Amino acid sequence: MSSTTHTDPAAGYRVSLVDEDPLRARREARELLAALAEADPQAALDVPAGPATTGTTPVKGGPVADLLSLVFAGGSLAAATLQLWLARVPQRTIVVTRPDGATLTISGKQARADDARIERFLDGGAGTADEDGAQGGPGAA
Repeated sequence: MSSTTHTDPAAGYRVSLVDEDPLRARREARELLAALAEADPQAALDVPAGPATTGTTPVKGGPVADLLSLVFAGGSLAAATLQLWLARVPQRTIVVTRPDGATLTISGKQARADDARIERFLDGGAGTADEDGAQGGPGAA
């Protein structure tokens, strides 16, 4: 398992965990990192530099997506790893961001229903967003 941290958002694909509990999000991020490291040894936690203004504190109970994410190179094995990890717990939600800025928000429940969605997205296919998922960014339809 890698414990490397990145702060460069352009380093590759980014997976942000959407969770209101920072401790659970960190635990799940490390669990996902361990799984992704087998498919992509360069996968790493992406930890931002910190609050832009001095003296501000994060809002308790706010989304953790801005605080913690993973960066990886992509590929079908990484997509399959994400799919399996996400489908195990239907309440999990992630936001995947491609290097071109396109995003895909998907939950564990959606991952079970459409097992090819993440792989298509990581392969560069924009696909179409439906009522269960949202896509956005320059490369999304």
